[in-house]
Amino acid sequence: MRYCARPPFALEHLHEHHAGHLVYRCPKPRPGGPSALVLTPLELIDKIAALVPPPRTHRHRYYGVLAPNAPLRAALTALAPVPVPPPPPADPAGAQQAAAQRAAARYLWAMLLARIYAVLPRTCPFCLAAMRPAGSTLGVRIIAFITAPSNVRQLLAHLGEATWPPRIAPARGPPLWAAAAAAAASNDPAW
Repeated sequence: MRYCARPPFALEHLHEHHAGHLVYRCPKPRPGGPSALVLTPLELIDKIAALVPPPRTHRHRYYGVLAPNAPLRAALTALAPVPVPPPPPADPAGAQQAAAQRAAARYLWAMLLARIYAVLPRTCPFCLAAMRPAGSTLGVRIIAFITAPSNVRQLLAHLGEATWPPRIAPARGPPLWAAAAAAAASNDPAW
């Protein structure tokens, strides 16, 4: 969230020089480049607006030979080397290790959930033992999807959970609307 909310420039580097000009101090100036930019407010808005991508267009554009309709693109891409697939592992231990690496990448979501909710999703909540991956014969597996409302209600009641959704409160306006309605109802000449 912090990354998405980050502005396109650091506000602590922007200072008002005098009535009509702003100074932006560059934190890492280029060699031979200015260490500060003196801009009017409109010039600053112009430079910030240049960072906004145009609407409904692709972010990456290819020009020249790599452009989508370039006549030489097919000839250039034909010169690219063909990727060579990796050879299959000769020993079964290597195949097991490759499968274990693939399986580890699949349940990285479990570690992400553990960081967010402070609960390990692959740990049994009753005995605290580690649960097996979904494809194993000794692990937890889905045996049924319960979709009938009466069965869902019965299961929730057995677990001690609420069987009906919470009541939704009616919508209400801001407190100022109630005061305005009360004043209008009293036929106040100020309204």
